[in-house]
Amino acid sequence: MKRHVLVALVVAAALVAAPASVAAVPEKGSISIFAGIGPAIPFEGDYAVGFHLEAGGEYYLSNVLALRGTLGLTRSNADGGSGVTLGGLEASAVYYARRGKWSPYVLGGVGIHTVDPPGRSASQRLSAHVGGGTEYYLDRRTALTGEITGRFIGSAGGRTSSFASLAVGIKYHF
Repeated sequence: MKRHVLVALVVAAALVAAPASVAAVPEKGSISIFAGIGPAIPFEGDYAVGFHLEAGGEYYLSNVLALRGTLGLTRSNADGGSGVTLGGLEASAVYYARRGKWSPYVLGGVGIHTVDPPGRSASQRLSAHVGGGTEYYLDRRTALTGEITGRFIGSAGGRTSSFASLAVGIKYHF
């Protein structure tokens, strides 16, 4: 535990000490596409840890503020071997704090998810989500991403469907 706290402090100090980015990537009016994959961690014990895939795009209102659209697919098993499948479409506002090659950010928004729980028929649920992450620019257009997002979907089929996703991926700026 002490090691994790030390690593978190070192990373935080590096982000604060990093020089501000000189070349604003992206610029106002530009777009980007991204894809990510990682584990889906349920908020309650109704399901096991599963996987989450996502892809989407962003439109930049400025070099630090963007509107994001995300398509996502999540699959997780439950007791007895059956599982839940969630497909979602989300809209988010994203705020970036540019620091050299690093670009930490926070996001929040709403979405609609189709939840297909075990033994029940699929249903649609409105959702809210909040999260944060960082981008690391490999060059002027390509960045590696890491993100954690909490998705608050509610219950379907008598089981809670809310979860947190950890995603690593790649983003390309046009």
